[in-house]
Amino acid sequence: MGQVLRGQQGAAMAAFVAIVAAYPLIFSNAYLIGVGIAAGAMAAGTVGFVLLIGYAHQLALGQAAFCIVGGYVSALATTRWGWDPLVALIAGALLAMLLAYAIGKPILKLRGFILAMASLALQLLLIAVLQEQEYTGKALGIPGVPKFGVFGIRLDSDLAFYYVTWAFVLAAIVVGLNINASRVGRALKAIASSEMAASSVGIDVTRHKVQMFVISAGMASISGSLTVHYLRVMGPHIFDFAYSLNIVTAVIAGGLMSIWGGALGASIFIAIREIVRNAGIPYLESIVMGVLTCFVLIAFPRGFAGLVAGAARRLAGAPAASAAAGASPAPRVEAEAAPAAGALTLSGVSKSFGNLRAVSDVGFAAPAGAITALIGPNGAGKTTLFNLVCGFQPLDGGAVAFAGHDIGTLLPNEIAALGIGRTFQNLQLFGNLTVLENVMCGAHRHTAAGILEVSARLPSVGREEAATRARALDCLRFVGLEAAAGRYPSELPFGHQRLVEIARALALKPALLLMDEPASGLNDTETERLADLILAINRLGVTILLIEHDIRLVMGVADHVVVLHHGEKIAEGPPAEVRRDPQVVSAYLGQ
Repeated sequence: MGQVLRGQQGAAMAAFVAIVAAYPLIFSNAYLIGVGIAAGAMAAGTVGFVLLIGYAHQLALGQAAFCIVGGYVSALATTRWGWDPLVALIAGALLAMLLAYAIGKPILKLRGFILAMASLALQLLLIAVLQEQEYTGKALGIPGVPKFGVFGIRLDSDLAFYYVTWAFVLAAIVVGLNINASRVGRALKAIASSEMAASSVGIDVTRHKVQMFVISAGMASISGSLTVHYLRVMGPHIFDFAYSLNIVTAVIAGGLMSIWGGALGASIFIAIREIVRNAGIPYLESIVMGVLTCFVLIAFPRGFAGLVAGAARRLAGAPAASAAAGASPAPRVEAEAAPAAGALTLSGVSKSFGNLRAVSDVGFAAPAGAITALIGPNGAGKTTLFNLVCGFQPLDGGAVAFAGHDIGTLLPNEIAALGIGRTFQNLQLFGNLTVLENVMCGAHRHTAAGILEVSARLPSVGREEAATRARALDCLRFVGLEAAAGRYPSELPFGHQRLVEIARALALKPALLLMDEPASGLNDTETERLADLILAINRLGVTILLIEHDIRLVMGVADHVVVLHHGEKIAEGPPAEVRRDPQVVSAYLGQ
């Protein structure tokens, strides 16, 4: 599939360049070239918005705040300080990115509607402050902004500025595509699907959100600068709330999950806006845009970019997903794990939810290299204990240590980075990624390409991606699912989805693997195969802590058993001994 996608992206890029080049030849009058410039200026910002809202799932309605930053920096620097327009544009983008980084962590802790309102508040605050400042021309703004130029060469021709504007759009698209096809892009999609599962494989959720916030801010600033040089004036109400909604509308129409969708949506939006404005009917623009947005959401959930991409695949005869993800078969290599680094030790661990005591003063050790089973009736606190070990919930009391190091205060991604992997009682697969990409996410902690390397697609990034792909295929081969690499998890039987989650955890190269009811929903044959797989994983040197209700499975694989009841440990020891314990029989096993 990788080769197919590269071919499609190459064809899309060629078509994009051809359309941009041909537009002014077909529509050569000054007005239509101006429409093309306006579309390009908006598109330079919408690409970043796709990364933020479509990939990172952060609905920040006030991204036009960074258009304001770029617009004012360009206007002030060129009219008051005599800067070259290109230098001013770069300075504005850097300032916007610095501002986004400064406010990124606190603002991105908010979610949904609250985040949308907080980002919008930032935009409205900037407008309110700038329209009262003498230096920025108050409400009248800054007139006389010069035409754009590059190192002293003034672009007096609108045609020249048109091509420069779309060159910026092309650069933004290339950066977006490079991010999409990298460890960062996978991490963003994983975060959008399940933040808990993303953290469990070592993905730093906050860091990736902030990165997209910063990149989106830089692109929005460039969009603002280009718009100001086209309009030749900058005022506080050029990038108002309506402009923010226009960006959202353009991105939805183009396609939230497509890098191309930002540019396509901006072009469609500007074209329709000009047609409607020329009709001369008041309020028609808002009505048409509202109807268009609703129509696209209902008829084309993936936007016009998804519609075009689907048509292109059908014309090319390419399958939606190949069986082996386009990768050449590799020799069978068993999934290697990091050597067992030591035991997991819990001491006096407690957790309450209001008046409910979920875990009460629990202490035990999971010996290095062994399989320890954690059993007990529903509601005994087993999954809560897993969440405490993995950092998804804070401890109320006690301590958790791994290989002699206290991990009780670490974040989930930091705990995963130590070599602690897990599966979930309720499947937490990334539905927006293929099976292979799901497992590649599991290897995230073993990759190191940063956002700058990824954006520029340095050769080291390609080598790292190839190694990650090979590692993921090894893990899929180990669980017997190599043939399903190019499919999506939802296309697989439930038992195979369980195996995908295990393969993803193995890609982490865990020293300790926590498995939460892996046999849940499996039939007897699948459970027997699962038992063999658990033993095979343990033979690799992986310490396993297993929650399971299937007592036959527990007795067949476990070296050590811990029993919980009402959040308290009531028994511990070898399986045969625990099975005969009267308290365990009474509370859980029955006669």
